Amino acid sequence: MKQKKFRMFLLTVLTVSLLATCAYAAGDYQTANVPIGSSSEVVMDGDIQPTLMSVTIPAYVPFTVSRALEGSNKVISPRITMSNLSGTPVTVNVAYARVDLSGLRNTAWSSSGIVQPNQIAVGFQPETVENQMPVSLSDPQWLAQGPQSLNIADLYAYSSSTVYVVGALGNQVPGEGSFTVIPTFVVRPV
Repeated sequence: MKQKKFRMFLLTVLTVSLLATCAYAAGDYQTANVPIGSSSEVVMDGDIQPTLMSVTIPAYVPFTVSRALEGSNKVISPRITMSNLSGTPVTVNVAYARVDLSGLRNTAWSSSGIVQPNQIAVGFQPETVENQMPVSLSDPQWLAQGPQSLNIADLYAYSSSTVYVVGALGNQVPGEGSFTVIPTFVVRPV
């Protein structure tokens, strides 16, 4: 009988002590005692740290299309170096491209790199051999006409990437004339 009363007493003491125990919520801005099993509001305050991104991409890139070039790449272009001058890694994408073929009669655009006799395709290809224009078309990023989501480069903080303009040319495309391609680049944090 004494053990039963002792157990009952111990159970009562434990129950009362659990109900009386409070949790402590602490922060830089406010403190409060919150009883276990209840709820309370806590004010949380935050700051947004703006990320400054600085990326350089050439605004104008002249290139020439020539059937005389050996290999499958029929475009001569300068090196295009894109530099990330900030501490934030970024990705460089083409979101839109405007193509004007009005200077080439009876010529159409190809967005796949596979050209019919009257088509031209132009894209970007990363530099694989330093200071050497690509001869083959090994996995270029082909430009479509209009909206697109085309990854050109991923730039780490304070790094650079080099690409070339590459192209394919159908055998019935006129040998003289010019055309323009105006891609819209979008730079986003990775």
